[in-house]
Amino acid sequence: MEVRIQAERAAKERADQEMKLREEAEARAAAESAAREKAEEETRRLRRLEARAREEAEAAAREKEAAASLAAKERAEAQARLDAERKAKIEAEARAMVEAEERERREKELAGKIEAERKAREEAEKRARIEARARETVEETTREKVKAEIEGDMTRRAELEGKAQAKAYMQAKQQAELDEEARIRSEQERKAREIAEVLRTKVESDAAEEAAAPVKRRPRRKVNWVRNIVMGLAALLVIGVGLLHVVPLRGFANKLEKGIGGWLHEEVSISNLKFSLIPSPHLKIEGFTVGKALDAKATHGRLFVDIPALLGDKVVINVLELENVSITGEAPRRILSWGKVEGKAESAVIESVRLRGVKLDVKPELKPFEATLAFGRDGKFKSANLSGEGKWSGTIRPVEGGYDVGFSARSWELPLGAPIPVSDVTAKGLLTPNDITFSEFEADALEGKVNGTLKVTWGGGAVRLASDLALARVRADQLMGAFTKDIAVTGKLEGNFTVAAESAALESLLAVPRAQGKFRLADGSVSNADLVAAMQSPDAAGRAGVTKFAELTGEFGAGEGRVAYRNLNLQGGVLRGGGNIDIGHNGALSGRLSVEIRSNVAQDRGGFAVSGSVAKPILRRGG
Repeated sequence: MEVRIQAERAAKERADQEMKLREEAEARAAAESAAREKAEEETRRLRRLEARAREEAEAAAREKEAAASLAAKERAEAQARLDAERKAKIEAEARAMVEAEERERREKELAGKIEAERKAREEAEKRARIEARARETVEETTREKVKAEIEGDMTRRAELEGKAQAKAYMQAKQQAELDEEARIRSEQERKAREIAEVLRTKVESDAAEEAAAPVKRRPRRKVNWVRNIVMGLAALLVIGVGLLHVVPLRGFANKLEKGIGGWLHEEVSISNLKFSLIPSPHLKIEGFTVGKALDAKATHGRLFVDIPALLGDKVVINVLELENVSITGEAPRRILSWGKVEGKAESAVIESVRLRGVKLDVKPELKPFEATLAFGRDGKFKSANLSGEGKWSGTIRPVEGGYDVGFSARSWELPLGAPIPVSDVTAKGLLTPNDITFSEFEADALEGKVNGTLKVTWGGGAVRLASDLALARVRADQLMGAFTKDIAVTGKLEGNFTVAAESAALESLLAVPRAQGKFRLADGSVSNADLVAAMQSPDAAGRAGVTKFAELTGEFGAGEGRVAYRNLNLQGGVLRGGGNIDIGHNGALSGRLSVEIRSNVAQDRGGFAVSGSVAKPILRRGG
């Protein structure tokens, strides 16, 4: 019995123990299930938080990118406004300068016209005084003759009196008409009328006495031959000067041809030569030619000389002015020979040569310009001043070892190479028989600054150019637009470059130049490709677009029709890039670029093979 009780107790204890274990297991399972559910709920909560954080980050990134894009757009618009205002200001200043120069030119022309009219008026008054003195001399001679005839021969007195009175009347009438514009002539005519009236009164009185008394002869008055001779010479001089205005001076033209021809070391021909007093004494030239081939000529011109020099053995010219000058054929190559000093002093003296409307037959074509050259009496060249179109001017002066050259221009366009507009340029250099070297020049071009050195040499059948250039704040879009329309590049360009070129002719010197240097572009863009879109989608690699950047640097090289960009480095917001690109003869592209995008929400890196053309580039990822 006791054993059974113990067995039951033991069985009960085991059952209780099993139940307890089972309950503990169930409790543990429930706890584990609850913990697992809690963990899963926490995981889901964390995932929701992570998704919300990611969405917020993406939204913030989009907002930041939109804000950056808006800020960039505002900066671009502000920069565009500043550029437009600066351009408008520059254009206004340029217009003001042009208007000021035009006003100054008109004032000078008006002053010149007034001065010419004043000189013409003085010359006219001078001629009027000479003519009045000549008329007065003739009248005085007539009066002396009348007096002598009255005193010597009473038989002819009445006839002479009538003639003298008639002549005095005609002269008085003519002189009265002329003296309406000249006070001196009026005064002289008044005196002549008074003298004629006195003579008429005296003759009438003598006639009355003759009727009442026999004739009594008085001794003849002595004639003032010296005065008559002087007055006669003056009258002849006036008549001679008048004839010089209309009579061709063929003899003196031959003398000028010989003298100027010896001075230029070439044959000279003058078609017609006349004398003129207005505005000052000078000789009018028509049909002036130089050389046997007549390849240097002027339609007309003027020679300002001293009057005594016309009668001398040697031709002496103060100023030789030639209009509508054309130098064609082989004549441009003979210009330097015209300036040789040998034999000039023996042939003629020409102190100044002024050329207007000069057309020089050279390549590249030069528009008509003006030149003023000064020479010593020994024929040595002293200086030259050149100007053209109101846009450029130059000076040349002899110095030891060559000629000092100065050049300046405004609103000018380069005569060689690409048509790059230049707002303002100044240069100083040295010209020798074999080269010209500008040790310094400075230019305002494309809203930026360009300065450096330039040397051009010639000889041996070739023309060579070498230049060092420094660019600052130059507008890349205008510079690139001067070379090609296939691509648009914007931004402010700065850099240092060396340029070299060689050609058989000057006009083709910059056809295929060689250049190299380092550059930096700030706050700009490149068209025809969008690197960000190409990174995001392979399909966009061949589509057009725009890649913006804060800075683009690299090395540039060009030669033999090819262009190379090396060590390119692009920085622009989340975009980074670099690589090398080559451009062939026909605009074909080749090269490789490595591009990277860095942002808080995404990062990507890739390499691209570049092909296609400048107008239609192709970017193939991983190629």
